[in-house]
Amino acid sequence: MWVLNGIGLVGGCLALVVALVAGAATDGELPSMGVMGLSVLLAVLELSVVLLVIRFSPLWPRAGAGYVVAALLWGATVSPLLVFPLASASLDLPARLGLDHFEASWGGAYPEETVKTLGVLIILFSFRRLVRPWHGFVTGVLVGIGFEVVENAGYAVMGALYDPVSDMDGMLGMWGLRMVAGPFLHVLFTGMAGWGLGVAVFTAHRGHLWRLGTGLLWVCVAFTAHFCWNIMHDDLRVSIVSMGAIALVIYPLFIWVVVRAWRSARTDAGYVLLDRPVVSVRQLEQGGFAVLGTGDVRPRGENRPRK
Repeated sequence: MWVLNGIGLVGGCLALVVALVAGAATDGELPSMGVMGLSVLLAVLELSVVLLVIRFSPLWPRAGAGYVVAALLWGATVSPLLVFPLASASLDLPARLGLDHFEASWGGAYPEETVKTLGVLIILFSFRRLVRPWHGFVTGVLVGIGFEVVENAGYAVMGALYDPVSDMDGMLGMWGLRMVAGPFLHVLFTGMAGWGLGVAVFTAHRGHLWRLGTGLLWVCVAFTAHFCWNIMHDDLRVSIVSMGAIALVIYPLFIWVVVRAWRSARTDAGYVLLDRPVVSVRQLEQGGFAVLGTGDVRPRGENRPRK
């Protein structure tokens, strides 16, 4: 995981340097440093808001700073680095099938959701303190917001370049559009996929087929939501109605996931790590276990239910 994150970070920095050099070499095909700096500031603000909201909720896993860095790096560096070649290759398929309206749908949903979901799954198995279904949700949110701020900043630069009047107007207009017409979409998509993976991995007493089916179901929900959102219609009015209808499905569904995860986290009393699995009450009564450690799955200060 850290190797991939390191490659993503280095690759992202190199891509940024190449873009800046190429833009400078084309005689002014870049927004001013002030415009780009403000766009970065807006990205940091968006990231900070999501981090603060999730950090001071009962959902937050006390898995350390390395966990947060790993999730954000996967979303912000590894995902864009892997998505770009996959998207470029996959865009040809709808065109060859005569399905031009679905180019952005397939080229966006297929590579992006695949790579982000893979990152969530890897991270869930990389940190020992990730042991609850809602930890998958939080991991998905972190990966999603990492990806979203990079994507928003990139679109904002494009908006600045294409605005005929002002780079600043174009950049702010694009940020405004992204925040109003579908805010935090990647947080929703990857959060729901992460919830499904967390439920599949960390729910006790379930068979392999149930786990596989549950994980795939929620990944498919995220993919379908992203796919439908990106459908390109010839009529702008149809596009607005379509996105409105999709929003009326995915945002309430995301809220349902948040409420479900929140309630589960509030009633959780932590865990004790033993030297071997407990498979029966009789085994517990006989004792003989070695306690390797205890875990508190919620932030300090949360009231626990009385036993």
